[in-house]
Formats: sequence, C-alpha cells, structure tokens
Amino acid sequence: MERNTLIIAIGMLILALVLGIGTALASPRPAPAEQASPLHPDFALLDKNGGNVLNTGNAVSTMQTCGQCHDTEFIQQHAFHSDLGLSNYQNTSEFNASAGTFGKWDPLTYRYLSQTGDERLDMSTAEWLMLYGERVVGGGPAEESRSGKDLESLSSSTGNYETAILNTDGKVEAWDWQASGTMEMNCFLCHLETPNTEARVEFIHTGAFGASNTATLLGLNVVDYDTSTDTWTWNPTAFNELNEVKAEVMKIQDPTNANCATCHGEVHESAEPLVYDACNLDYIQTATTGQVVAPQKISASGVNLSGKKDINRSWDIHAERQLQCTDCHYALNNPAHAYEALGKNPAHLVYDPRSLEIGEYLERPDHNFARGVSAQYNADPETESTMRRCETCHDTSKSHADWLPYNDRHMQVIACETCHIPQMYAPAYSTVDWTVLRLDGSARSECRGIEGTDPVANLVTGFQPVLMQRTDVQDGKTLFAPYNLITSFFWVYDDANGNVRPVRQLDLEAVYLQNDNYSADILSAFDADSDGKLSNAELVLDTAAKQELIAGKLAVLGLNNVRIQGQVQPYSINHNVGDSKSATNDCSTCHNTESRVTRPILLAGSAPADITPEFVSGINVTATGTIVSEDGALYYSPINENDDTYIFGHNRIAWIDWFGAFLFLGTVAGVAGHGTFRFIGVRRRGLPKVRTQSTYMYEAYERFWHWLQTAAIVILLLTGLIIHRPDLFGAFSFRHIVTIHNVLAALLAINALVSIMWHVISGEIQQYIPHPYGFIDQMIAQAKYYIQGIFKHEPHPFHKSKQRKFNPLQMITYVGLLGVLLPLQGLTGMMMWLVQKVPAIQNWFGGLPFLAPMHTLMAWLFASFIVGHVYLTTTGAKPLEAIRGMITGWEEIEVPEHEQTKDEEKKAEKEN
Repeated sequence: MERNTLIIAIGMLILALVLGIGTALASPRPAPAEQASPLHPDFALLDKNGGNVLNTGNAVSTMQTCGQCHDTEFIQQHAFHSDLGLSNYQNTSEFNASAGTFGKWDPLTYRYLSQTGDERLDMSTAEWLMLYGERVVGGGPAEESRSGKDLESLSSSTGNYETAILNTDGKVEAWDWQASGTMEMNCFLCHLETPNTEARVEFIHTGAFGASNTATLLGLNVVDYDTSTDTWTWNPTAFNELNEVKAEVMKIQDPTNANCATCHGEVHESAEPLVYDACNLDYIQTATTGQVVAPQKISASGVNLSGKKDINRSWDIHAERQLQCTDCHYALNNPAHAYEALGKNPAHLVYDPRSLEIGEYLERPDHNFARGVSAQYNADPETESTMRRCETCHDTSKSHADWLPYNDRHMQVIACETCHIPQMYAPAYSTVDWTVLRLDGSARSECRGIEGTDPVANLVTGFQPVLMQRTDVQDGKTLFAPYNLITSFFWVYDDANGNVRPVRQLDLEAVYLQNDNYSADILSAFDADSDGKLSNAELVLDTAAKQELIAGKLAVLGLNNVRIQGQVQPYSINHNVGDSKSATNDCSTCHNTESRVTRPILLAGSAPADITPEFVSGINVTATGTIVSEDGALYYSPINENDDTYIFGHNRIAWIDWFGAFLFLGTVAGVAGHGTFRFIGVRRRGLPKVRTQSTYMYEAYERFWHWLQTAAIVILLLTGLIIHRPDLFGAFSFRHIVTIHNVLAALLAINALVSIMWHVISGEIQQYIPHPYGFIDQMIAQAKYYIQGIFKHEPHPFHKSKQRKFNPLQMITYVGLLGVLLPLQGLTGMMMWLVQKVPAIQNWFGGLPFLAPMHTLMAWLFASFIVGHVYLTTTGAKPLEAIRGMITGWEEIEVPEHEQTKDEEKKAEKEN
C-alpha cells in the first residue's frame, strides 16, 4: 500500500513538472524593451545657422540637422509632397494655376488661392499655409515664392498676394514673412515614431510657421516652449556628451501608416474599437472616398454600421497582413526595388548593376515616391503609375484559375479593386453646395453612406462605388475601377481682367448672414415653414426667384456676370481591399440586366434648379455615362456601350432579340399551321396509300455525327440563352454554364472537322452539292409540293435514295447551314473566346459589341432551323420514319410510281 502511494506521488510530481514546464514554454514572452533603430545614430540638432540648438537655444532646422548626413536639398527637389505644384505654377484665366494642391482649386475646402493681378484677394500664400499647412510637409510654396525667391526676402506689401492677407472684415493687410518665418521640409513629421502633430498645427494656424517644425518635438522630453517669452528650452538630458540628441529619445524610423495618416486619411492600429468622424476633411482621403486603413475586424469597430455583426472581415486586408504604405509607395531609387524599374531598360537585363549603392541611396533618397494615377492631382506626371499594383504580388492565373472563366479577359478590362472593394463601410461626401451657406459659414453638404452625421449615433449604411474606366499611363491598359463621385455647386463671376473666379466665401457671408443669423430677405425667401430657421431641405436654390435674389445681392457687391457652375470630381478608391471571401465572386453580379458595372450613383439629393454639373477636365477617367435627374435628385448612370465594352448577360441589342424571337416564333407558328392543315387533310382524305421499301440509308458514323452535332447545338443554344439572359435563369450558375458552353463549342468544332474528313473520304460530300442544271426548277417544284401537294397526298416530286438523300431545298439549306452559318457561328464564338488571348481582336470588326450580337443573331437562326428541320422530318412516308432511320440506319422510303408500274407489269407477266 505504501509502495503504491509512493509511486502515485512520484507520478503526480512528474506530471506537475511536465505541466509547469509546458505552461512556461507556452506562455507569451514579454515584449522586448524598446530600443532605438540600430541604423540611425545619435545626431546633433542644428538651427538655421548651423549652430547646435543646445548651445544657441534657437528653433531647430530640419534641413540643417538632417543635412549633416543626407542631401536635403536633393530630397526637397525630388519630393512632390514638398513641391505641391509650385514648379508648374503659372497665372491663368481659369481656376487652376497648377496641377498640385498649391494652385489647384478644391471646391471642398472652397477658399481660392488668388493669382497675381486678380481683382479681389481671396486667399494669399500665408493664409493658404495657415488653413492647409497641417497637411503640408514644408518646403516648396511654404518657403519659396511663385517666382522662385525666398519668401523671407519679399518686402511686405498689400499689393502682392504673396505678402498680404485678407482679414475677416474684408481688409487686406501686409504679411511679414521674416516675422512669421517659413516652413522647412519637416523630416520629423514622417520619420518620428510619435511626432507632436497637434502642437505643430497650433503653431501653423497662428502663423508661426518658422517654429512649427520644432513644435513637432514637443512632448518627447527634448524641448519645451515658453509661450510668455516665445523661447525654446532644450533638455540637456536628452543629449549625449557630444551634445547629440540620443537616438532612443528621437526614435527615428521608416514612415509608418500612422505617419502617412497625418495628412491622408483615417488609420487605426490600436485594439480600441475604431470610431471616425463622418466626412471630416481633416482626414481628407476618408472624407472623399470612405477609405479606412485598419487591421481591425469591422464587426469589432465602434461604428453603428448596418449589419456589422455579420461583417467578419477587416477594414483592409493589407493592413491586417501588416503591410505599410511604403511597401507599395517606396522611393523610386531605392536599390532594394531596382528590379521593379527595369521596364525602361533592355529586356535581357534581370538586374541593373548601375543601381545605387545603399550608402548613396541613404544620402540622396528620392522622395518622389512610387504612386498610382490620381484623378485629382498630377503634380508629378513622371511618377504616375509607378507603384506596385496587385499583380506585382498576386498571380491571378493561379488564384482565379479554378473558378473564374476568361480569367485573362477579366484582368484586361477589370481592375482588381472592382471586385475586391465591392462596398465601402465608411461614409464619404457626395455633394458640396456653395451656392448657399449655413449659419457657421460652411456649405450645404450631403454625405453618402450615413443617415446623419454621427457614425456612432446614426446608422451607417456604407455605399457601393461607381465603376468607371481609367487608363494607365504606363502600360496603356484601360480598366473599370471603383470611384466615389463628389458633386459641387458654386457661384462664379468675371473679374475686371476677364478671369473667371469663384465668389469668395467672404462675399457669400455678406449676402446670406447678418448679425450671426440669416438676413431678413434670405429668411423670407427660403424659410418655407416660417420657423425662423433654415433646414437642409429649405436651404436649396430650387426656384428662379431664389437664384435671382442671391445673384442680385452679389451684383450689388460689384461682382460681374454672376452665375452658377457645377462640377463632378472622381475620387479613386484603392484601399479597404477585402480577401477572396469578401470579394465579389458571383458572375451574375455583373453579367445580368442590373449589372454592377452600370449601377448608377447618386450625385446630389437636391441641386440648384436647371444646373447639370460637368465632369472636371484633365482626369484619367472616361465619364461616358449620363447625368439624369429624377424627382430633383441627380444621378450618374454609367453606359458601358459608350466605352466600347460588351458585358455578356447585360448587353443586348433590342432589334436582334426582337427579330430573332419573331423569326423563331414565326417558324413555330408556321410549323403549327402547316401541321394543322396536314392533319385536317388526313381526316378528310385518310392516310395516303403509298408503297414503301426498307432501305439502309445512314452509316453508323453518319448517325453518330448527326446526333452528337444535334445534342451539342441544342445544349449550346440553351446555355447561350442562359448566358444571354441570366436574369431569367437565375437558378443556373453563370460560371458553370459558360464552362459548359465553351466545352461543347470545342466538341462541336472537333466533330465538324472529323465529319468533313469522313464525308470527303467516303464521297458522301456529293450529297450536299446541287447540280446546276434545272436546280431552280427543282426547288420550285419542291416548294410547290410543301405548299400544295402534300395536302392533296400527291407523290413526292423527288425520290429519296441512299445515293440521293436530300431534295433541292434540303441541299441549299444544308449548304447554308453547314457551309456558312455554322462556320460563322464558330468563328464569332472563337473570336470572342480569343479576345483574352489576343486583345487586339477587341478592335477587329468592331470587337465584342459587334461579334456578340452577330453570334446571338445566328443562334436565333439555328433555333429556327431546328424547329423547321424537326417538323420536315415528319413529311416522309410515315411521320416518324426519318427519325427512326437516323437512329437505326434503316428507313422505309416511298417507291416511285414508275417503279411501282414496272413491278405491277412484271407481276402481271408472271401471272399470265
């Protein structure tokens, strides 16, 4: 007993040790202590004069500081984030003076960067920086004038819009750039782990541009700022004995998604439930497209999203997979990505040894990052479409091979985002109407995808992007891709120089507002319910009287030729990518009457009367659809035919369908009528008395070929009908039907080729060749028989035999069917299939918009022939005899009268 107890105790001890060791090994290791980047050493913080800030107490200069190791001048000159369109800025009579944010007018933010010589100052360079500088990295127009001079070298003057500013009272005052300082390119903004963007923004909004870069370091225990004395105090403990700031304090790193989010959009990387502000222009990318970059599951977010609990996908699959923005938007001269730039080199090179060494790259990294093609800004056209695309990492020939028919063709015309971003789960702007003003001076706006403005309290429904064609400037491919469309309405006028300019927000406020409320005449015209307030529904220029009121008040302010304009701006959607489970993979989504490709999108729930907006020019999108008005709302309706594309199951040419249906039904009606008269004739006259003889008419292969061809054609017609009208046959899988259709088409083609060989070798080909002599008379005789003789039980005008199986009408029909119609049907079908292998076919004979309708028309002809053919098989000696003969080979055929006479004479001679 004691021995057993000892054994049990030892066993329990061993088990406890095993479990304890296993638990210890399985428990997560503590996170390693944060360490400075091993690649970045301690470095001195220098001021604008090159002095160490720890000694001078001045604000830091990023250009001097980072310039100790890096060629900051080169970096700034090769950074479109810094240039922002300044390099191509030039005065113009139109709105846009450049292709970048500095000079290109944006109706969302509305304020207009006035050009030199404009009649009225709206926004000067200084105010542009104060309003939008939080999304400007510095350098470019933040340091340099439009003529290339340093802003600090310009003399203050109210006559120069680069050294002036418009006050809220409408007066123009001079701006002192030496006092405010300028904004150097802020390397800290992108390369610090936790830059103090809030403090930086405060300095920018107050016009203290020169101090804004130093403010980015506040809170890092490196520097403090005394507002009372306007001085910086540098913390010696953050520096080493060489007066260099410690790397572990600064934490210099490669840019992260959070760094990019500072200017671009909503990025969420924490475990806290995601919450965002609906249509907040501080997060411009999210406000304009609904894109949110976050690895979090949508169902775990804090958004009041419709059906959220069932959406078990992340906001963005690439964020979930820990990708960073720089994985696709990398420096173009980074030697690690040199192989991706081989497109401009000889084809035989797989690596270019002339690429930069790592040391050279670190000194002069190109900050014109790889990027796509923007529909809004083209400040640096040389770098358009240089970024990694989906096909750089994903091989669709493998990932789509087991389920997607015509994979190559889809990749030629459909961008990956079209299927992998089927739905946006955050709201985005749809309309901004600056023809009217709210009390806070903002425009009346509409936000799609939300029933209100609070994504926590109001229901978020999300929205489906509209699909439009965009052309890649590098490879020339034109693809359908998802976009959000934002429509804007605004007043414009002609200034004294004949330039068209938007009416200033200041002037709009003078027209609409008085003493922090709407003026009396505005309330009288707009306040339909007389409650003293103007709702969104009331704040619309929906009558001529309202428009005339506003136009008249603007004219009183001295504005000439005041009128309303409207524009539609596409915004490309490339993020919020879903994996294969959440992507569109149902063929009927596009290949249907209500195709996803042509689904309309709401432009504006209400718009100024009689104003039809136009798409902005100079974009990479083809807006070939139509803008339609329904009950006061505006919609953009894509029309894929205008893009020279044909979508099976969606596109149909009405007259072909009507003609084909009429021909088919007419054939059925003709057969029914003809058969009815034959039946009546039999009832009156009885069955015709004819003498027949059993004849072996059809060889085994002949019967096999016939029935295989018949089955293939019938099933091809049925599957073709499903492909043509999937809306009527939703029970069938479009994808599988397409596969069956293609397999049967190949089988029919092989069968046809083999049969031609057999008919030639066996000599049966002669059966289909009519003899020219008397052929037309014979056709007429055969036609008369079908029209009259068959009802009177007259003998068939032509004797059927193994040597002559077809009458003249059959011959000409089979020649047309097998020699013309079937080859053309096969050729059009083959060309449609080959479009994915030989894209140039898209332009042959009009491409798919011609080939597909022709294919459909010939299918109707085949269907009509089958009905007539089956019926005519009943016109033999017995109704089902021809079909029996094609099954067994033996057929009872009518004995001609002259042969019957000879037989009777021979019989009589024998009897005598």
